[in-house]
Amino acid sequence: MDSEIDMHTPHILPVTPPVSPPKHAPAPPRPAAPGKPGAKPAEEGSNLRILTYLQLHWLKIVFCGLFLGSGGAYAAWELLASKYESTALLQVVSVPIALGNQNNPNQARTDFVTYLKTISALIKSDFVLNAALRDLKDSPTIKAQKDPIKYLEEELIVTWQDGSEVIRVTFKSHEPADAKKIVDAVQKAFMSEVIQKEVQEKQEFVKKVEDQTLKMRKILDQSVDGGEKTNGKGSNTAPAPGGTGAGATPAGGVSPDGVAAPMPAIPLPPIAPGTAVAQGGPAAPVAQAAPGGAVAPPAAGPPGSQITLPPPGMDLGRINPQILISKVAGLLAQIEKLPLAMNDEKRRLTLLKQKMDAIQNAPVAPGTLDAVDRDIDVVSQSLKTIRARREYEFRESTSTSPNAPGILELKRTYEAHELKLTQLRKEKAELFEREKRVAEANKVGLEMEEVIRRLQRLQEEYETDKELHKRAEQQLAAIPFPLGRGFGPDSHYDPDISKLEGTDGIYRRLVQQFYLTQMELSSSARVRLLQPASNPAQKDTKKQIIGTVFAGLMGFGLMALGVIAFETCAKRVSSLGDVKGASNVPVVGVIPCQPGEATGKDPMKRAAANEAIDKLRAYVTQTWLARGATTVAVTSPIGDEGKAFTAFGLASSLAQSGYKTLIVDFDLRDPQLHAFAGVANLNGVCELLRAETDPRSALQFLPNGLHLLPAGKWSDEARKAITGEKLEALLTKLKGPYDCVVLHSHALLTAAESVEVVRRCEVVLVSVHYRETTSPLLKRAAERITAMEIPYSGVVYIGATEQEALC
Repeated sequence: MDSEIDMHTPHILPVTPPVSPPKHAPAPPRPAAPGKPGAKPAEEGSNLRILTYLQLHWLKIVFCGLFLGSGGAYAAWELLASKYESTALLQVVSVPIALGNQNNPNQARTDFVTYLKTISALIKSDFVLNAALRDLKDSPTIKAQKDPIKYLEEELIVTWQDGSEVIRVTFKSHEPADAKKIVDAVQKAFMSEVIQKEVQEKQEFVKKVEDQTLKMRKILDQSVDGGEKTNGKGSNTAPAPGGTGAGATPAGGVSPDGVAAPMPAIPLPPIAPGTAVAQGGPAAPVAQAAPGGAVAPPAAGPPGSQITLPPPGMDLGRINPQILISKVAGLLAQIEKLPLAMNDEKRRLTLLKQKMDAIQNAPVAPGTLDAVDRDIDVVSQSLKTIRARREYEFRESTSTSPNAPGILELKRTYEAHELKLTQLRKEKAELFEREKRVAEANKVGLEMEEVIRRLQRLQEEYETDKELHKRAEQQLAAIPFPLGRGFGPDSHYDPDISKLEGTDGIYRRLVQQFYLTQMELSSSARVRLLQPASNPAQKDTKKQIIGTVFAGLMGFGLMALGVIAFETCAKRVSSLGDVKGASNVPVVGVIPCQPGEATGKDPMKRAAANEAIDKLRAYVTQTWLARGATTVAVTSPIGDEGKAFTAFGLASSLAQSGYKTLIVDFDLRDPQLHAFAGVANLNGVCELLRAETDPRSALQFLPNGLHLLPAGKWSDEARKAITGEKLEALLTKLKGPYDCVVLHSHALLTAAESVEVVRRCEVVLVSVHYRETTSPLLKRAAERITAMEIPYSGVVYIGATEQEALC
């Protein structure tokens, strides 16, 4: 197969000049069927363009993405490195445990959430963290921080779950030993700086209570001694109820004449040093007993509450005077408030009356007047009034006597109609407004009725409370107070008795507070250590692995996105579909390999290129040359897009098929045809334009029967002469003896002389090179060809795939 192909002379192989070039060389035998060209990235439509870009640059994506992905994976592995986590647990009891049960359990539960938040804030407070740093001087993690306090505040995590009594203190670090050490130090600092200090404060409080109790006891002892001396002088005192003899008083009580009885010694237990940890909250307030052990009176009820007085005839000695006093105070407060409430209701009633008057006296709304004007009766009466007024004015203006009986009669008729219209409008307006005002008045009337009912009820309550207050005062005055003290008619006030009773009450409360605080210190702690810092465990390794893999893949993704973005912006031709979509110029030739491959050593690609050029030649001859066209210009949007390869291959194929063909290199600035032909670039087009030679001397004859006119040496004189009549005369002279003249022109969008050459040709072929030509430039070149109104034009696509070459 290879020997058979080598026997033939391809169209585009370099040739050497012959000794005596034949004028019409016979066409050589056609090459055998072309072999299968090398596979290229396939594309099936514009929707697969992105896949095509990735196939074209897969090696670049893999190579560069490997570096980016490695760097990203390393950075992600370091930044997302899983830390070692250590956790300590603290238990906070929701209801403080107290031996004396002095606290309110419901109140404690209500304040539990607040207490949890307070404990959490204290764990991360500055003074606790400062205390913890004393034990963390040698920690590498702490040494590496510029501001250790701020670092611990940000990294230390204190959490709890709703409904749980457990607080979790967590810290994460790359160093496992530091994680456990930091949690232990913070926990220890919290227990010593917060909990233990609270215990010490309560112990100091107990000491102060003990001191005050001793002082008050001395005062009472002095009062008792003074009372005994007074009694010894023969003062008359009545025995207290329940006493054992004359002048006897209950233990710890006060005699009727103001002398305190000896009180039994109350043993005060010593404060043991190192008492157990106190509870987290302050002690609940102790209920204060009234002087003499009486129960404190309850607070007055709300205004308006009914107070039941004892029925007449009941033994008033059994009534607690404090309760009756509180009832009298409540009734008095109600009597003071009720007039204010009644005044408010009266003012509201006055406002409602004013609102009712405003509704009744409100002017007619503009909308109602418009509705009245549209009423059929009003319209009819208005027409009658207008006719009467016009007739009256007309007769008055035409009559010589304005006071004639007929004129006066018309005037009375007009005035009667006008009066009737006014009355009718007023009646209609009242009718339309009546329903709306009645609805508003009904709402105001309902409010007025409600206000009147409330006012009557308040008045009745006021009268009733006044009567009840009067009766209560009478009953209170009739109560026989014991011991000659109280509010009876014969009662009197003794300052010494009052002072002694107050001192005795304070002493009782101090003793009670002492024992309650002691019991609170002896109770179980509200905040206790449940678990020290756990052994550090590495967690979240899955997140680190996923992040590292994602960062590695992101490197390839970024490179792929960069390639797609570059190709999208560049819009290079990558398929036959891109060529067809970029312009309306038809595709007349598709060459399935690169220009370098067509002249290379691979016989398969050489054969495929020759076959594609022959197909282009067949299209040109059958479509255009058969219709009389003789001049074919081959150009491209810009340079290096295969136009020289296309021009030389087409001209060679035409010469081998029997056409007397001349190929002219009009790319005067960058001539290339002499290299394809294997000849020197001596005299050519530039010399002909400068009139330095004649066409016969400049022509060169190739072995395949093709005649070549090189470009020659470029100069400014040639650039000036390539326009106008000189170019027209040169082309006319060159076309004379030939069947077809192929012109290799300069790039259409980069040189002015290319337009001069192309517009004087019947056929223009635009060479488009795979991955070299861009769609915008191809479109611009096609628009310029269309604007020049060239009879025939087409596109030759170089570098297509095997499937695309079958079109």
